[in-house]
Amino acid sequence: TESMSDQKLTAVVLGASGSVGEALCNALGQCGKYGHVISINRAKELKWMDALPLKTTQVVVSREDMSNHARLREITAKTCLEHKPTIGFSTLGIGTATGSITKEQHRAVDVETNRAFALGCADSKQVSTFVADPTADENGSGTAGGSRYLRVKGESEEAVKGSGIPTVRIFQPAMIAGSVNTPCIFEWMEPCCWLLCLWCCLPLRYHGIKIADLGMAMALAGLASEPKGNSYFEYPEMMELLKAAENEEQHLLG
Repeated sequence: TESMSDQKLTAVVLGASGSVGEALCNALGQCGKYGHVISINRAKELKWMDALPLKTTQVVVSREDMSNHARLREITAKTCLEHKPTIGFSTLGIGTATGSITKEQHRAVDVETNRAFALGCADSKQVSTFVADPTADENGSGTAGGSRYLRVKGESEEAVKGSGIPTVRIFQPAMIAGSVNTPCIFEWMEPCCWLLCLWCCLPLRYHGIKIADLGMAMALAGLASEPKGNSYFEYPEMMELLKAAENEEQHLLG
């Protein structure tokens, strides 16, 4: 109801049409702390958002305006001033076949579109926390780990960190199980990689995460009071968020 929405948090999301963005929106509805999610969409509404257990607002932006970064920044700021979200999320990233486009085309989406959205959130003076997995739906350089992928990923992260929003949390999953852009063979190999990590004592950050867990971890990161400033979340930090939420739920039930 509207009164329930007023008592809970409002979030604005860019990239909801991707698999990670959908997982994030589902998590925002499930965690019980958010009452309203605003999605800034390119060209069309997302029908599945109507079924989310919270108030939803979809702002449909034309392809031309989404590509015009000054215009996108303006639309984002206006949307935030109207609905007053305190938390911004971005999961925007080119889906597949990045090797078939130029670096400039790649940067236009992953860097400049994310920058425009973050700057619009900052301009509104409403958003105090920004959570981003800005290359969440990517398969690199063509491929994840390729030199161009890493450069663009780094630029995208720096773009949102430089937006002026007081708290920015960057998610860096090594691999996302369940994403439409993660090759099936990688998901099949992931348990083997996990055993290898244990055997070789490799860092936990190389462990893959399920897409639903990633979405929930991002939703929880939006709620956390610490850390302030810019911070990074890899697999161990994501699992800490999920474990803390699980412990809190068990405490309330107990």
